[in-house]
Amino acid sequence: MWMIACDGPVPPDSKDGPAIFAAYCATCHGPDGRPPAAMIARLGVKDLTSAEIRGKATAGFVESQVRNGSRNKLMPSFVGVIGDAQMTAVAAWVASPQFVTPPP
Repeated sequence: MWMIACDGPVPPDSKDGPAIFAAYCATCHGPDGRPPAAMIARLGVKDLTSAEIRGKATAGFVESQVRNGSRNKLMPSFVGVIGDAQMTAVAAWVASPQFVTPPP
């Protein structure tokens, strides 16, 4: 059984993609989309900043991953964990160019 880590509450109607990512995704994928080495070795967690992922990281693709989980089932579905608005917001954030652009 998967336990989804949450760094803090995010309102269910939140459309704050970065906050949702930080609360629900960063534990596995790393705060900047680059997973810790242990997560890569243990679970094969993908680097969301890699050229491979960026090449297919449309909002629709990311939302499908969040909604359905990964095909290999190592990433769980987040249905029932976060709402539709949150799924859409975090998918838009991860798919955006700002996700991989370092802060000034």
